[in-house]
Amino acid sequence: MEAAFRRLTQVLMFSGGIGLLLMMLHITLDVFLKAVFNSPIQGTVEISSYYYMVAVVMLPMAFVELEDSQISVDLLFNHFPARIRSVCLLLTFIGIAGVLAVMAWRTGQDAIRAFRVGEVVMGSREIIVWPARCMLPLGFSLAAVAAAMRAIMLLQGKPVTQTHTDEAAE
Repeated sequence: MEAAFRRLTQVLMFSGGIGLLLMMLHITLDVFLKAVFNSPIQGTVEISSYYYMVAVVMLPMAFVELEDSQISVDLLFNHFPARIRSVCLLLTFIGIAGVLAVMAWRTGQDAIRAFRVGEVVMGSREIIVWPARCMLPLGFSLAAVAAAMRAIMLLQGKPVTQTHTDEAAE
């Protein structure tokens, strides 16, 4: 189960990277066409805002959580005894999973509403945006599962954090 979830998070991380490349190509082509032919691609801002940017942030979220790749500051944590560090990590994972689950539920409600009304956004042209609303509950849900998995891994005695080296010394 853990291996399958890891594979899913890797696929979503890769998909987020593809979204980043597509956004870069789309915007570059838009700028080129506007500068050379005075004919920009209609809806570039809306597509970038509602699709590409959301995919780039939300799809890799579970991978980032599962791999302990998020930004963290460990001012006091590393000075705690191992038992207190484990308790802090467990409480943190449970809290993260809970908050992300609430965010998944709430954004899921928004996605359902957007689907029901066929949500669009008006810019230089009308863009259908309701499908993009599904990426938020997906990303939040999978990140919540990743945090819960890390809590279970901690209880099983498996490593759940990466050892961070002093990057200034390298």
